[in-house]
Amino acid sequence: MGDMIYLIGGYLVFAGVTLVYVYSLVSRQKALRQEIESLQAMQQDDAARS
Repeated sequence: MGDMIYLIGGYLVFAGVTLVYVYSLVSRQKALRQEIESLQAMQQDDAARS
């Protein structure tokens, strides 16, 4: 029974690390999407001026 505690603890740690990693990926993707939108807007402004 004592070994099960370590197994469950290991799974909980793994799940926690995975959730943090996924959150990090989602936030990076959101930042990249905003950057792309900003660059597209700048490109359209430059095209409108030409």
